[in-house]
Amino acid sequence: MTLKKLRLATRKRLAQLPLIFLLLVFPMLSNAMTLEGLDESTTLPNRIVGDIGGAVYSTNLNIGSYGPQTAVLPYGFFDYKRLAVRIDQIAFKTIKLGAGHLEIVGKVDPDTYKVKSVINGQTINKGYQAPIGLGTFQETDMGIFMLNLYHDFGKSRGNLLEFNYFGEVELIDQIKIYPQLGIEQQSSSYANYYYGITSEEALQTGYQAFNAKTSTNPLAGFLLEIPVVDDWYLNLYGKRKWLGNGVGNSPVLTKSFQDTVFVGLAYRFK
Repeated sequence: MTLKKLRLATRKRLAQLPLIFLLLVFPMLSNAMTLEGLDESTTLPNRIVGDIGGAVYSTNLNIGSYGPQTAVLPYGFFDYKRLAVRIDQIAFKTIKLGAGHLEIVGKVDPDTYKVKSVINGQTINKGYQAPIGLGTFQETDMGIFMLNLYHDFGKSRGNLLEFNYFGEVELIDQIKIYPQLGIEQQSSSYANYYYGITSEEALQTGYQAFNAKTSTNPLAGFLLEIPVVDDWYLNLYGKRKWLGNGVGNSPVLTKSFQDTVFVGLAYRFK
């Protein structure tokens, strides 16, 4: 076996590790949940606690000639027993871990990742992501820390590692702002599927072929919470993600950053 083939085989095995880990851990978690020591009925809410409403979401991936994608969708940030919904994430809490739980998590991404060529108008449909994995949500006196490792069960079969921190600052009249700092790492197969261009796609779109590599992408944002009346709240959110060199140099990108915003109105269950 040549050195090049050995490296390729090694990368493929490493890309499969999160999936193998999930397959090994999930049965153990299922068995563990039947144990009496996992009974946390006194600490987990037996009713909905948090915000439920609707929002107008807009994302600009700066891919090809497509502009922002906008949609009206449900909005949720709440807990119910072991279920947690956190805007774009659905989580199932398992065993206690620090100030939170070890969780089985799924990420909801409504973006289609279509590439419409600015050269000849031809379109490539990359398809939707299906990230599922393990994570934890740690709510502490210093803020909220979130760490999640996903495997994309969509076409990329890649991995996504996310870390986010949310602080809390009360401004005036119960108006609060939650600053966000984070970083994500996209594996080479994940990045290459969504931002790379194969030789066949190059012929179709007129772009040069491009092989994306593992990319580390910093991000920053904020959530502004404004009381409206009684238990109704208006939420304004904005986030910018700066793409690393692994994908930022892709010819399909018109800019090396991506933006997400939404405006939501929600009722708070207490």
